[in-house]
Amino acid sequence: MDELTAYEKEALLQQLKVKWIYNSNAIEGNTLSEGDTSFIIENGLTVQGKSLSEHNQVIGHMKALDLIYAMLEKDTIAEDDLFLLHKAIQTEILIDYERPNGAYKEIANGRWINIDGKNQHFYYPLPEDIKHLMNLWFSKFSSISKEISSRDEAIKVYADMHISFTSIHPFHDGNGRLARLISNLPLLRNGYLPIIVDSKHRAEYIELLSTYNLSSNQLDNTTTNLIETSNAYLDLIDFFKDEYKNSEEILASLRESKKELDKKRNNRKNIKRQDKRT
Repeated sequence: MDELTAYEKEALLQQLKVKWIYNSNAIEGNTLSEGDTSFIIENGLTVQGKSLSEHNQVIGHMKALDLIYAMLEKDTIAEDDLFLLHKAIQTEILIDYERPNGAYKEIANGRWINIDGKNQHFYYPLPEDIKHLMNLWFSKFSSISKEISSRDEAIKVYADMHISFTSIHPFHDGNGRLARLISNLPLLRNGYLPIIVDSKHRAEYIELLSTYNLSSNQLDNTTTNLIETSNAYLDLIDFFKDEYKNSEEILASLRESKKELDKKRNNRKNIKRQDKRT
């Protein structure tokens, strides 16, 4: 992206911000359109017929992205950074001590997963195991300044951070949105585009994560390895490779626009040269 001017980089980041916030919130059930999301970000106004909570989710995610960009000045991330991000995306007004914002979960949580047409309940790691698991996670992923030498390596780093974080599920709520934020830090720090999961692929995304969780050993206070390299893991790698193309398409569009602008400028220069000769 070095060939882009300051304005073009700003335009790219703005479009990535809109896409990132819209798709991440839509995956969690927010019904605001991409146009609505862009309107709220650019104007700070409400959209008629939409709930206040959905507006707050956009604003909260925008604050979280600002924190992400600020963290790029650091070499490592810490627990306090994670708690700040969690407070930003959790925009509920009512405070519940069993469901704290900016702190790890206090009660066990899980989700229903449909397997072969039957619903089964899957529990995430217990609250008493979270500290141990997150210590493992930070020991592996806290350094966001480690050099990434290729696109494939960038995608693997993102996948490992994302998969392990959602598998730990350290918070009562907001784990998916957080995973999609923090896992992009090493990529952005190394000059790569962020991976933005398209909300149109929500069902596949959730199914792939669920399949990985069900095929992997349960994480607990005896765990020493957060990632299992299985077929389900490789399927997620392939999925994130495809999703990386979403940001590449945005950059390609901007580059094409820049080519057209340069062409127009060159044409004007040629016309001026011809006028001088005549």
